[in-house]
Amino acid sequence: MSINLLQSNDDVNEARANIFSALGDPTRLRIFQTLVEADEPLNVSELCDRVDLGTNLVSHHLQCLKNCQLVDAERDGRKKYYEVSRPEAVEMLSLADDCIRQNIESVLGCEVVTEAETDER
Repeated sequence: MSINLLQSNDDVNEARANIFSALGDPTRLRIFQTLVEADEPLNVSELCDRVDLGTNLVSHHLQCLKNCQLVDAERDGRKKYYEVSRPEAVEMLSLADDCIRQNIESVLGCEVVTEAETDER
């Protein structure tokens, strides 16, 4: 299998880490997935209803997704409507799902990841 990756320099690796961090947070991932599954752009109130989270938290996570250019926002009057801007990110999640289906026990049981999460808390 031939894969054309960007040159592996520090900036590229940092950008990769940022994208994975943006989608690695369970709340952001839930918000992103909700936007993926939506038939139309959603405003913050609609997202809050669908993910059962508060406005401030959803807005905060949307800002991260927007900064990483994973979602776009368009203003309509006083409301902003959000939608997925990067179909490649949707494809990336689909590929991750394929990996997970083949190795879910190993993925869930990865001691290195669970130790890192424990250390962060």
